[in-house]
Amino acid sequence: MMNDPYSVLGVSPSATDDEVKKAYRKLAKQYHPDIHPDPAFAEKKMAEINAAYDQVLNQRQGKTAGGAGYGGYGGYNYGGGQQGSTPEYTAVRHYLHYRRYREAFNVLNRMQDRNAEWYFLSAYAHAGVGNRAQALEFARKAAAMEPQNAEYQQLLQQLQYTGTAYESYGRGFSMPTGGMNPICMGLCLAKMCCPYC
Repeated sequence: MMNDPYSVLGVSPSATDDEVKKAYRKLAKQYHPDIHPDPAFAEKKMAEINAAYDQVLNQRQGKTAGGAGYGGYGGYNYGGGQQGSTPEYTAVRHYLHYRRYREAFNVLNRMQDRNAEWYFLSAYAHAGVGNRAQALEFARKAAAMEPQNAEYQQLLQQLQYTGTAYESYGRGFSMPTGGMNPICMGLCLAKMCCPYC
């Protein structure tokens, strides 16, 4: 945790939530790695800005909502408000929370140390873009590297459950006909698909 996240955002501790958001958005536009002339510097600066913003949000949520975390995305319950072990991981968590998967992948792909947190966050990013097979593989690796980590185990269970549910639905799926005769249903479908029938 940084000493003064408000100074990083350029606002006072008495700033309203809207003022904090406005300051964050202004800095995010200014230091976005895709438009900044020095992308490497901008990425480090964005990691610092994201960490400061997350810290301010966490402090304020703790005061007003008992420390409730962010909501989920992509069908997976993600506690994106948690602080990462480094500013880069905090930035990735922030990107994932806002479904900015490309930015999350950009940061993750530049990281050399591929520890359990890297695999965990990569699994979420892959799940967010619909790559469930890669997400499941990375979630298994994160959970194996740190089996005592409840966050990693929860993601693995969610990915395994959704895969099982999908496969069972796929095998037993049949089109609802509402009691309609199969021949009649076929004719109705043909009429809808073919303008000459």
